[in-house]
Formats: sequence, structure tokens, C-alpha cells
Amino acid sequence: MESPGFTTLKTSSFFIAVSLLIAVACGLIAYTLVSRQNTVPSGHEGFQGPTRGVSEIPCGQESSHATAILELFSTKQSITEEGAADLKELKLILSKLCCLKHDLMSTAQVVQAMLYLPYNNTHDRENPADIAGRCFTKSIPMRDLDISFGTWKERGLALVSRLCTSYNLSPSESDQLKNNFTGLWMDVFSIAKNACVVTKENPVFESPRDPKGFTPEDIQDLGPYKGYY
Repeated sequence: MESPGFTTLKTSSFFIAVSLLIAVACGLIAYTLVSRQNTVPSGHEGFQGPTRGVSEIPCGQESSHATAILELFSTKQSITEEGAADLKELKLILSKLCCLKHDLMSTAQVVQAMLYLPYNNTHDRENPADIAGRCFTKSIPMRDLDISFGTWKERGLALVSRLCTSYNLSPSESDQLKNNFTGLWMDVFSIAKNACVVTKENPVFESPRDPKGFTPEDIQDLGPYKGYY
């Protein structure tokens, strides 16, 4: 027959073992949660990779031109009060160009990267996400696309000119900055024109359920109406 002291010791050992197992399980759960916080957000990325977490700006990894611009300013300080704000706005324009490219080139074909970029009335003609959305539905006229891209380019080059002074760039650095911005703009505009605008080479594939025009059979042989309404 076991003594009371031995029974108490046995019970205590059991509870200690259970407590250790619970502590180990809690530790593993906490480690898993912390590890997930350090991973890159996932989603409908297709084969384009993540929209955030790779570059200093959203989608910056989509263009070597954007990367070169960011590297140019990474070690420089503005000598004017407006320099930091101008650079922040230029980075936002770069993000919109890169994120539009990301969405248009993604196999998911959904508005994802552009969805989180804010509207700025200084360089936007419409909500950034709406541009990508209208591209996927091919409901954006070439004129509207020209206006949006033209505004980005005009404002971007104005900021580039001011930043050359604010950050005291050399003539070669100024040329590099302007060429990289123009190169990025031309690259994305070329992709957008092909992906967003309906052409003979790029027809609209409509669903059988989409509404279409219909002419009744009893008036198909009639000539054009030339009277008055």
C-alpha cells in the first residue's frame, strides 16, 4: 500500500508534467504567430510576386527604373523645405505606375495592388483603383487613358525638376532621374494601351448573357428612317 507522501509526490509530478506540456504548447503557438507577422502578405498575386514587402514603395520591384530612382535618393538629403514632400509625392506616382503594371500583368486579373493607393488631386484624374478596374472591363476610352497618364507624366516631370534642385543633383544624376522616370512611364503606358483599350487585335469577349442590340425580323428589310420624331 502506497504511503500518503508517495501519493502526494506522484500527484504533484503529474501536475508538473501537465504544466510543462501546456507551457511548451503555448510557446509553440506564440512562436508561430510571431513568425507569421514577419512574412510578406499573400493574396491573389498570380506569378507577379507580392505587392508589398519587397521594395521601399508598393510594387517597386516591378520596374528597374523605379529601383534606380529610389537608389539615387537613398543616400541624399534635401537642402530645401519642400524636398521631402516632393519626393514623397514622386514615390506615390512611381507606386501607381508600378502597381498598375503589377495588376495588369498578374494572372489573377483582379484589382489588388492599385486598390490600396490613395487618390491625390495633384496628379490623379480619377481613383487609381478605378483605372485598373476599367482596364479589366475594357471600358476606359483611349482619351481617358491618355489624360490619366498625361497627368502623371506632367506632374512627375515637374517634381523631378524640383527634386534636382532640392537634392542638389549633378547634371548626370539629373539626366538619370529624368530618363528613368520617362522610361517607367513609357513602359507602363505601353502595357496599359494594349491591355485596357479595345482594338481589332484585342477584341472584347462578351458573355452570352450580356445585353446586346436586337432587330425584330419584321423590320429587318426596311430602309433607314428619314422622317421626324
